[in-house]
Amino acid sequence: MKKNDMQDYGLEVLKGCENLIEYFGYIYVECSFVELYKEQVLVDEVIQYLINYSFKLDGIYNTFYDKKGISVQGDFLFSKIRSINHR
Repeated sequence: MKKNDMQDYGLEVLKGCENLIEYFGYIYVECSFVELYKEQVLVDEVIQYLINYSFKLDGIYNTFYDKKGISVQGDFLFSKIRSINHR
């Protein structure tokens, strides 16, 4: 698995490969919890987007915290939800 750091354009990258996303088993993307720049997509939008494509959040890694201890960013691992009929 390789992580491509898209500088918070992860959702745009995912949208750009909508015709391929059904073939992905896992998605690993960096997301922000707080807005670092104007009109930035936050993690809740990415999560909802991937839920719509039958992915679930499996873990959060490499979390970055600010000086106050507030979570700013992390790497999010999603896996495809497999139906019982498609094991």
